[in-house]
Amino acid sequence: MEMYQPLLAINWWNLLFTLITVIVLFIILKVFFFEKVHKFMMNRENEIRSSIENADNVNKLADEKLQNYEAKIANVEMESRQMLKAARDEAKVQAKEIVDSANEKARNLIDHSQKEIRREQYNARKELKEEVGNLAMMAAEQILEKELSPETHEEIINKIIEEADEKPWS
Repeated sequence: MEMYQPLLAINWWNLLFTLITVIVLFIILKVFFFEKVHKFMMNRENEIRSSIENADNVNKLADEKLQNYEAKIANVEMESRQMLKAARDEAKVQAKEIVDSANEKARNLIDHSQKEIRREQYNARKELKEEVGNLAMMAAEQILEKELSPETHEEIINKIIEEADEKPWS
């Protein structure tokens, strides 16, 4: 009889040595490699987690600063509007004061001019009365061919002046 060899034969010794080799290799890798790789992976995971937390904190801080800056910009815009309004109001007040002052000065100048005109009119009438009185006196002297006393002269002048005041001059 012929001995045949099965296609699939299990060699128990080979299996045992392979299993022992895998166990020894696993123990060696675990002692020298797995723990270092595990520590490296844990450290890397912690660094990444820390970086993410830092990034979140930085983003929160940036958002807060952005909100603060936006609020400050809004306040600056509002303050600038208020300053412009205050400047316009102050300019209006100053313009009104300048106009009022100019009007007051114009009124004072008109009042002064009117007083000056009345004074000049008074002086002109006074001079005119004296001149008319002198002319009337000269005319009366020539008509009467005599000289009058100062009292009589004054009476005649006042009478003529009163009559001249009552009648308009044309």
